[in-house]
Amino acid sequence: MNDVPGRHLAFPFHIGNDGRSAAPASEVEHVRDELLQLLLTAPGERPFVTEFGAGVRKLVFEPGSEVLEGVTRARITQAVSRWLAQRLTLEALVVEFAGERIDIEVRYRPAGSADSRVLRFQRQGQ
Repeated sequence: MNDVPGRHLAFPFHIGNDGRSAAPASEVEHVRDELLQLLLTAPGERPFVTEFGAGVRKLVFEPGSEVLEGVTRARITQAVSRWLAQRLTLEALVVEFAGERIDIEVRYRPAGSADSRVLRFQRQGQ
């Protein structure tokens, strides 16, 4: 991930109202976008960075169990510490499976900020 402060592209990528590529409004928003990308990217999805990602999307097709919840927490924690350790501090991580639904809540603090943020992710199988 890019540790250099400055102008970044918004995630998901889109064109702004001025016809140029959109950028996040703040560094805190950019860190949130990076965390979301990490969670949603499956390992192996990026050809030149095959280790990147936590693979959360594929988990809805797995049978939910306490073991899978623990493995998922470990996978996310490891991915965050490897790819975003200098961008944020992971404060709490809750993973719950309920039937075909997965609920993930990540409490983190962006580097240089005293405020905690929460990112909630919910995915339903079909």
